[in-house]
Amino acid sequence: MGKPILCLDFDGVLHSYSSGWKGADVIPDAPTPGMAVFLGKAVEHFDVQVFSSRTHQPGGVDAMKRFIW
Repeated sequence: MGKPILCLDFDGVLHSYSSGWKGADVIPDAPTPGMAVFLGKAVEHFDVQVFSSRTHQPGGVDAMKRFIW
């Protein structure tokens, strides 16, 4: 059996989202404090899945990938 799934929202959870919506492929704000350390530890124990309304719009998935990695 694999790791349990941990579902995380992108905006307001991983991305601070302080500027509000600027487009699916525009992510202008900093990560939330501790995001990188949290994700690094979370992937050791969970299959981390990131969800966002950005995913159904052109460029959204690629922008989130660039932001996280």
